[in-house]
Amino acid sequence: MNIHATLDRLIELEERVGHLYIQFYRRFAHLPGVADLWWEMALEEHEHAGILKMVKALTARTERGRDVRGRLRPLEALIGGCERDAKRVGGLKEALAIAVRLERSELDRLGRETMRGIARALPVVPRSAFAPHEAHLDRLTRTVRKFGGEEVLREAWALSREARGGQAARMPGGHATAVPRSTAQAGRRKVTNPR
Repeated sequence: MNIHATLDRLIELEERVGHLYIQFYRRFAHLPGVADLWWEMALEEHEHAGILKMVKALTARTERGRDVRGRLRPLEALIGGCERDAKRVGGLKEALAIAVRLERSELDRLGRETMRGIARALPVVPRSAFAPHEAHLDRLTRTVRKFGGEEVLREAWALSREARGGQAARMPGGHATAVPRSTAQAGRRKVTNPR
């Protein structure tokens, strides 16, 4: 697959996710800490798009890469679904659920893999250029703990530092779970009406 075609599609997807987070920033601007989260997330997505544009400018139009169309199609469908859902968001919990779905997708992973493939042939591209932002994921996870509810928190667990480090949480009774029960309860006690 032509590397420019791959980069174009990744750029478009990163920008679409960034625009979604900008919508959430506008929607929740009255909640300063939450608005900051959406701002940071939008910045990161647009930063990824900018990096991909720079890399595209450094690569030859004839450069070939792996065919990733089979991985791009589900991403495009997921992002399209999230864009449709975002139009009907009634509250912060729903917006956070959308963000968790997007952040759990393989968009960033596919971008990193594409960058690594290009970096081998183009040493001027820093290998760290598309590194994951741990602080961004930690902040999203903390916000979900406060406002997301138990179901969203279960989905967000994969983004937490503990899950990324390979630690498993257990619920009472020994069942492995995505959310420690005490964390979900603590988050529920702190909730104020974010609408």
